[in-house]
Amino acid sequence: MDQLFKTLAKRAQQFPHQDALISSDGNRQNTFSNQQLLDDISRLGAFFEKDGVQCIALFMDNCAQWIICDLAAAKLGITLVPIPLFFTESQVEHLVSTTGIDAIITQPLISGVLRSNSALNIEDTGSHFPIENTLMLRVATNKKVTLANSIKVTYTSGTTGEPKGVCLSAENIAAVCQGIELTMNSMETTKHLCVLPLSILLENVGGVYACLMQGGVVITEPLTALGFVSNAEFQINKLLEKITLYQVGSIILLPQMLKLLVLGSNAEVLKQCSSLHLIGVGGGKSSVAILEQANALGLPVCEGYGLSECGSVVCSNVPSEEKIGSAGKALPHVNIEISDDGEIIIKGHAMLGYLGELDQSLKDIHTGDLGYIDEDGYIFISGRKSNKIVSSFGRNISPEWIEASLSSSSVIAQVAVFRESQPSLSAVIVSPINNNKLIEKAIEECNKHLPDYAQVHHWISAEHAFTSSNDLLTTSGGLKRRNIEKVYQQQLNALYA
Repeated sequence: MDQLFKTLAKRAQQFPHQDALISSDGNRQNTFSNQQLLDDISRLGAFFEKDGVQCIALFMDNCAQWIICDLAAAKLGITLVPIPLFFTESQVEHLVSTTGIDAIITQPLISGVLRSNSALNIEDTGSHFPIENTLMLRVATNKKVTLANSIKVTYTSGTTGEPKGVCLSAENIAAVCQGIELTMNSMETTKHLCVLPLSILLENVGGVYACLMQGGVVITEPLTALGFVSNAEFQINKLLEKITLYQVGSIILLPQMLKLLVLGSNAEVLKQCSSLHLIGVGGGKSSVAILEQANALGLPVCEGYGLSECGSVVCSNVPSEEKIGSAGKALPHVNIEISDDGEIIIKGHAMLGYLGELDQSLKDIHTGDLGYIDEDGYIFISGRKSNKIVSSFGRNISPEWIEASLSSSSVIAQVAVFRESQPSLSAVIVSPINNNKLIEKAIEECNKHLPDYAQVHHWISAEHAFTSSNDLLTTSGGLKRRNIEKVYQQQLNALYA
């Protein structure tokens, strides 16, 4: 990450009073100049060195302090572990205990969540922390964990409730930053609004680091101020207000957020989005229909693809060169190949390994995703290898393909498609309305564009939205299919009785 810090130093030298960070805590707005950001990183770094911490965690809402702590740790080579705010108490305990964390940096308003977790062994030292509205809680532990050269350990819950630690080196992250910079170097310097939690690697690396390296301004607001109501509900109007307020140039959205933006678009919404020249979309497969609508509306949407094991982004579309339905072309720092059975394999800059498995050397990342590369070099993702459904007629079906199509409807908020070894598919549907006829109509409309073997012929309504809190979504928003199927197994079986 040397190049990032060289860039920050150059910015401070050439334009010391130019804005680098703009941050609001909901009550007041703070602006950090290039020089102030560099000074705060140095001041906090000196504190870390004096305190002797080797591994720290961040449990904070989106704010400038999060970014400053992250950068100060990275500059010193201290291992940093982001803790998502939506992690359950047991997931937080697992993360802290398996990583051997010395201390957790948090905010006073949410520190009670950590203090009340008796399994964490929090020590209240009362030591002064050099950044306002931030405190550091020591963790009493004698456990020694091998972290190798890990500068960041990012946790993903995967398909089970127990988070898995992905260990990344400074070289891993630097390669991604440089790959993004080379890919997006034709774009103008911008203001980037952090919409996703900073604990998510895509926002941390693809948003903050990439923006700072390009000379842009990073903007943070509390997640609730941006529209997050819960893990399953997002108010797009709040995000639009912030885009207008700051005249934002770029944002990164999840597919469901993009859907809300596109389906709610009108002349006023498009006016609010007029400052945007990049809407990155990742974290899941987007509906082609939604992407086409976004393109028709003139929204600068560029879909990408990546995974934590590769430091986040590995391929992306770019403005004016996007191919709708694809995840774009490989970034310069990686090579992407397709195995004989259709699996996407990433070569170059693989993670150090999973925590506890760092003795297993990795050269390539077998993603578990299925896809292909077209004649122009664009990567298309069709689904997960492990999720492949084989019908009773021997057809291989990727459920993500059908789910993306169904979810383009305004009456289908979430959907999970099932039924291995059955003649037809079924779905568990979360809808914002209570009208079976409209849901049936949406399914019928979707089926018109699908081959007969991939059409949904049966469906049931979900009792609750899929969220990470009820263990039906991963931390990055992916479906926990086994858990969903287990919850609704009896009703799904009854469809074929």
